[in-house]
Amino acid sequence: MSITRTATRVFTPEDIDTCARLTGDLGSHHMIGFGDRRMTQGVLTLSAVPLLADPGVHMRDLSFAFLAPVYAGDTVTATVRLTESEDPLLATCEVSVVKGDGTTVLTGTGVAELSRALAGELATETVTEGS
Repeated sequence: MSITRTATRVFTPEDIDTCARLTGDLGSHHMIGFGDRRMTQGVLTLSAVPLLADPGVHMRDLSFAFLAPVYAGDTVTATVRLTESEDPLLATCEVSVVKGDGTTVLTGTGVAELSRALAGELATETVTEGS
């Protein structure tokens, strides 16, 4: 069984500014940019992934590769797919983030500790949700 969730997000210069204030990542490629294009911070790109901040979900392991830059104004669609594991409260996950032009900007895998409700959902049916 599996659960797939997707979310689409457009990053703004204000998102980059807020992320910079919260993380201290003030690199010139984020704050000034290249020409008129400001690049998002990696953690900001990762924030588009549904489920990572879902109540009752605790990420035990994450491994990501950032493959291409994301700029202010870019639209990204993030997808996370949970699949069953041997422990009913744990699930493996596959993550991808793709820009509107089809460029994959982030891929990864992880292990999530699930709430009992989400674990029950995973065990009983296949669900696809948009966020």
